[in-house]
Amino acid sequence: MNAWTRVIRRRGWEDILAILIVLIGLANVAPAQEKDSLGLSPEMREAIAPLRGMPVQYYGFIRSAFTFGDNQLMEISRKKSFEGADAFETVLQIMVSPDKVRNLPLLKVGHPELAKTFGSSRISLAEYRKPEVRPKLIKLIQQDSDKWTKPINELESKARLLEGLESDFAIIPQEGGEWMAANTPASKLNESGKKIAGEWKALKTAMNASDAEATKKAADELSASVKATAEADGYELPNLGLDVFYHNHEPFKKSAFWYVLAMIAYAASYILGRPKVGWVGFSLLSIGFIEQIIGVTARWILSGRAPLSNMFESFTFAIGGMVLVALVFEAINRTRLFGLGAAFLGFVFMVLAHKAPIFHSQIRPLMPALQSSWLTYHVVTIMLSYSAFTLSFFVSVIYLLKDLLFHGDRSQNALIKRLPSMNALDVFNYRIIAVGFPLLTLGIVLGAVWAATAWGRPWGFDPKETWSAITWLIYAIYLHVRYLAGWKGRRAAVLALIGFAAMLFTYLGVNYLLPGLHSYV
Repeated sequence: MNAWTRVIRRRGWEDILAILIVLIGLANVAPAQEKDSLGLSPEMREAIAPLRGMPVQYYGFIRSAFTFGDNQLMEISRKKSFEGADAFETVLQIMVSPDKVRNLPLLKVGHPELAKTFGSSRISLAEYRKPEVRPKLIKLIQQDSDKWTKPINELESKARLLEGLESDFAIIPQEGGEWMAANTPASKLNESGKKIAGEWKALKTAMNASDAEATKKAADELSASVKATAEADGYELPNLGLDVFYHNHEPFKKSAFWYVLAMIAYAASYILGRPKVGWVGFSLLSIGFIEQIIGVTARWILSGRAPLSNMFESFTFAIGGMVLVALVFEAINRTRLFGLGAAFLGFVFMVLAHKAPIFHSQIRPLMPALQSSWLTYHVVTIMLSYSAFTLSFFVSVIYLLKDLLFHGDRSQNALIKRLPSMNALDVFNYRIIAVGFPLLTLGIVLGAVWAATAWGRPWGFDPKETWSAITWLIYAIYLHVRYLAGWKGRRAAVLALIGFAAMLFTYLGVNYLLPGLHSYV
């Protein structure tokens, strides 16, 4: 027994976990600042607070101004804050004082080689708009169009978005049509629109003068006028308070935090040989799952539809489904393996959902083909089956590692001996797949019904449909050969991994390598 293990055993696992949770919590507390880099004082922050819940028309939805700022800064800078100011405060300051922020490094240069040409991965609008920059970028495209066109176009889009923020800030309601921007000329506005435009100009004047009292008055009046005009024009405003809460609370990120704590607790349970610590992990995993429920529910209410229409939504839903399956199996079988797998994969996948460029978390309207209740039934069952297969993947990997590297149940390694037996791992894998396969079958059938209503045919050998059938066939073979041919152990685990690889390609690979009618899902 080494010194560290002796310290842990002497202190007690409860103290260690408590200290760990406190330290991680403290690491996430940002130091208080009197003023941020944009010059916003605490008094000014309080003065503009009423604007956070002000309605804005954004991508066809009525959202809060807070959400508008959050999404726009993420598009421009790939960040949720900027040097002490949150996204809403940053975007508001950009619109109010564009000259003041022109030299701030707000633009994210995504391509690493392109970043080298600027000397940084974050540049200011002034740097990007220098006269000598454009000829250099044109020369790069001429040299290698395939390599440079996309990253340069993306950077140009970010610059235009930054320059046009005020023109996108649609806070002037129009009866039965698209709302108008805050800087729309008065000649194009009706009386209520002119009133809102005037209050917006008053707010800008007050903020540029750093007059907190006048800013508070202008913010209150502007927010009240926009809401009153929208209601008078017949708009049913969503729960904008929930909108602000969702984007401020960030439940999906919170779930990742709880998952990593659960993973640590489960790992400590195995390392220390203390099964009771596993119940701490179970509790932490449950809290993370509750955060995911909060996120899914909030998006459902805000969008007025099931939040399953894009990659981010379906991915986070599948993660929640995986955790749910793990919690159920954990409660029934009382083994820590399911919780450890769900906590580890849940943390990794939630980080990917927020960091990978293929995932976009904005809530946007559905395209016509997706405006069907069959979409909800189809995607829910499909994603729950994927949840089960993902957990099966983890169990299969553990089985093969224990079998190939540690000689299975004959291992003398104390940590490996604490894992479930080889037979138990094999049975667990079978039971998980036995849950996922009927869900996949039902999901494919419901998908055929949806396809018939959306495209007039139940099956058309679209790449997504074809690979769904391949995935179904692999798992059908797994169940068939196990039941009739007695395939168990290593062969069954390898076949389960092949099924997971096919599932992963069906979900992610088809969208980007074999585009078809399902490319937007």
